[in-house]
Amino acid sequence: MSLSHLTPLSLVNPEVEASLLGGLMMGAADPEFIADIVSPDDFSIGFHQRLFDTILRQSALGRGITPVSIKGHFDGDAELVSLGGNAYLAKLTGSETCYLIDHADAARQIADLSTRRAMRGGLLTAAEACADLDVTASEIVAHADAAITLDAGDGIDQPSAGEAFDALLRSYENKASGVRCQVIEELDELLGPMRPKQLIIGAGRPGMGKTAMALSYALGSAEAGHGVLFVSLEMSSTELAARMAADMCFNGQSGVYYSNIRDGDLTSGQAMEVRKAQAKAHNLPFQIVDAGSLTVGKLGRLVRKNARRFAAGGYKLELVVVDYLQLLHPDSKGRSTYEAVSEVSRSLKAMAKDNDVAVFALAQLSRSVETRADKRPQLSDLRDSGQIEQDADAVLFLLRQEYYLRQAEPEPGTPDRYEWEGKMEAAKGLIEFILAKRRNGETGTAFGRFHGAYQAVRGLA
Repeated sequence: MSLSHLTPLSLVNPEVEASLLGGLMMGAADPEFIADIVSPDDFSIGFHQRLFDTILRQSALGRGITPVSIKGHFDGDAELVSLGGNAYLAKLTGSETCYLIDHADAARQIADLSTRRAMRGGLLTAAEACADLDVTASEIVAHADAAITLDAGDGIDQPSAGEAFDALLRSYENKASGVRCQVIEELDELLGPMRPKQLIIGAGRPGMGKTAMALSYALGSAEAGHGVLFVSLEMSSTELAARMAADMCFNGQSGVYYSNIRDGDLTSGQAMEVRKAQAKAHNLPFQIVDAGSLTVGKLGRLVRKNARRFAAGGYKLELVVVDYLQLLHPDSKGRSTYEAVSEVSRSLKAMAKDNDVAVFALAQLSRSVETRADKRPQLSDLRDSGQIEQDADAVLFLLRQEYYLRQAEPEPGTPDRYEWEGKMEAAKGLIEFILAKRRNGETGTAFGRFHGAYQAVRGLA
């Protein structure tokens, strides 16, 4: 006879679950904060699991989570009926404890009890296996070890060698796995898809078009159905929207100048094009984080929050763009610049792995690039920390020779002018992508076109 179904009352606490759910529905607790501590499966009562899941989905979609808003989701729910129907929902929010309890502590208690129940179940399975002579002693030890080392929240995956092979072969079945922008074909071919768990660095000196490239890449990815979170630490969401509008109005040949959109100097026809872009933007799986100051810990919480928001809308968050890495702050204070950037870099890589997303982080390069005659970046130019190079799965440099040539323009009529004009003509509108590191593939270079008037980057075609 199996004993695993007999759960001691000390390992369940329906009252705490009810108080937490009531607090959430009455607005006394933040669903996004609580969701980082406890998951629906941690609740001991099936209806509580479904109620918490519904609260999270409704919150992610910006909808109401009061009992009145929620009850329609449970019409005819047999378990709710057995608990008292709509009167039970009202009871959850009618108790003073839903306001008075420490909601974070309640969530931690529910999660801890869930872990303990899982541990107990694993140990009971091991105990019952002891009586089965067909089960080897090593298998029993494995059952017991798995139970006592259970940790549901450490983000550590521990597959066997065989399970790792299983995952590898499953990945072959989905060759489209990963993010491609589809608007910069040469970059897609050079870099390949940005895959889940990868940290990709896009680096360059100021004026190289980093933000324009990242925004074009992000918009193209969102139009292809990939959920995108764009973290803007340098410009406001309104400034970013002006760039987005210019990019989205650009058809590869013409569009609405960024300067006109930025300054609001639009003809009626141009205003109509911008409104078309606005309507299109409302339907894109594209979310912006506008933050003047942000720690990596806070960013991790925002990633998890937006992953839930995308899931509630039927999308998957697949790409997180950070503009730019050196503006993120570490969670620990009192670090040197080198230590701070190193911590941020390590945290971004961990964030990509823990949240199953690709992280595309822009980075500034040191001034040493500009001391070279050809201005070509090197991995040693990554500013403030060599840890960035170590953590990155790929490092992509951006180079626009046109930018540097304009700075070195000779006077008209001088002997150097003719040669300079020839170089300018060859470099006009070109942006070079230099893939200096690729952990699982070859490095190389490719070219695209930088359409500065529209703040857009596209392929050569």
